[in-house]
Amino acid sequence: MKICVYCASSKHLDQKYFELGYKFGKLLAKRGHTLVYGGYNEGIMGKVAEGVSENGGDIIAVVPKLFDTEDMTYPGCREVIHTDTMSDRKSKMEEIADGFAVLPGGIGTYDEFFGTLCLKMLGELEKPIAILNAFGYYEPMRRMLEQNQAEGFLDYGAIEDVGYFADCEELLSALEEGTGSRK
Repeated sequence: MKICVYCASSKHLDQKYFELGYKFGKLLAKRGHTLVYGGYNEGIMGKVAEGVSENGGDIIAVVPKLFDTEDMTYPGCREVIHTDTMSDRKSKMEEIADGFAVLPGGIGTYDEFFGTLCLKMLGELEKPIAILNAFGYYEPMRRMLEQNQAEGFLDYGAIEDVGYFADCEELLSALEEGTGSRK
């Protein structure tokens, strides 16, 4: 399975997030999946790639021109796909991935997640999405989406297919089952 991972590229995070990224990447490789991601070699992104690479897994990087330099792209990628823009990168990752895992991240990660969720809600993307809610990181977002739904801004059922998991293995199992949630 090709699993697209959205997560932080910042190198200014608590060590626990880097350890989480490496653990997730290692597990991804051990379970025979291919990592699809933005190609960056720093932050959680870099640690996920390192975990995959050091454990025999395959990596497909999708890199926009903006970040297309040797020192920014993880060196262990089997394939590097170049795009003109960040929007093109998101579209390419959505196209080639079989499922999506959202690890802790900032604005870029939110942009990728909400774009993918919107496509799923509109019926333009029939692929599972799961959130790694490690350390309770995504609880504020979860509450916001639940409030949006309760107040009528989101149809009921719109966010039920997105699972929140504290555990890497449970998240991957949900993606492997094709649901992304705890059904």
